[in-house]
Amino acid sequence: MAYINRTLSLLSLSILLVCAEFAFAYVPQRGNVMMYLGPYTYKTEYNGTLSDLKQDTGGVSLIASGDVSDHGALEMAAIYMHKYYFRDESNGRSLVQRTQTMHITVAYRRYWAPSFATSLGIYTNYPMGNINTVHNDFADSENIKTSASKPSETGIDLALQGELWQSGLWAVMAEARYSYALTYEPNEYSNQYGLFLGVRYFIQSRVEKPKTLIEAENEKPPEIKTPQERNKEKAAPVKSSSP
Repeated sequence: MAYINRTLSLLSLSILLVCAEFAFAYVPQRGNVMMYLGPYTYKTEYNGTLSDLKQDTGGVSLIASGDVSDHGALEMAAIYMHKYYFRDESNGRSLVQRTQTMHITVAYRRYWAPSFATSLGIYTNYPMGNINTVHNDFADSENIKTSASKPSETGIDLALQGELWQSGLWAVMAEARYSYALTYEPNEYSNQYGLFLGVRYFIQSRVEKPKTLIEAENEKPPEIKTPQERNKEKAAPVKSSSP
């Protein structure tokens, strides 16, 4: 557990330090709708006798987010992965199972700074396809199973998000996520931590000129602005300063 805490702390600190350089990042505004897509790297939290077991850690995450105020948003995430379930008994015997899952989260995201946010939500994990038994010390007659055999499992998701780069409608973001299971079998380990690196696309806004796009245009260096943008700046009236 100490290793997990150190890992999440380092990821959080890295996101904060990197994103602190981008003060003109996303500006939340009620009515904004965005989509995120990218790879998701994850691992089941387990420090038992089979902790050296190599886990498949590649998945895909899709997030849809809609701002409900100037500092918060509701989001839904769908994460496809191969999840590992570990179950240890006191007599030293273990069971490890792996299956494809679809991890669905409904969460509230709180923006604390233009480039940093946290989210808290409830997830439901749906196992799919065949169950692959990676390691089993039990006889079939004992009927020892993991949550991979259940129709679903439920838990809490906590995540830290930060934007690494933004240019108008497009942006790149990083997210550190921890999933804490509320439903599980006795002596089962299914909590999970992961890192998401994705591309964000700004879909729509309820206003004609959303704040975040105006900020992005104002921060463009002159050499990459279009001729239309440069002409518009020249035609804009110059504000006179009062003595």
